[in-house]
Amino acid sequence: MAMMAAGALAEARYLGAMALPPSLPVMKAVGLPPLLRHLRSEIDLNEACRLAKRDTRHYAKRQMTWFRNRAAPDRTWVAQFSERLKAEIFSFISNFVLTPTI
Repeated sequence: MAMMAAGALAEARYLGAMALPPSLPVMKAVGLPPLLRHLRSEIDLNEACRLAKRDTRHYAKRQMTWFRNRAAPDRTWVAQFSERLKAEIFSFISNFVLTPTI
């Protein structure tokens, strides 16, 4: 699992050791709660990974639903992606989807 290879368990261990309130957004990060449960010996590592993957899928689905409901109806691309559309697509994303930097 990519997140495990990237050090997710070590990061969870570090955050868990900080004894932060569970209500903080960082403590609700996708994949973190199951890893913390594993570190507290409530579930094994395989179960923690399974739950983290499930939570990641759910989060991605919510993102797609959010985007689908907010995309301007006059800006839909029905053609298969091609280099020809790349500039138009990225311009649209940059102008209407991304959060502006402050």
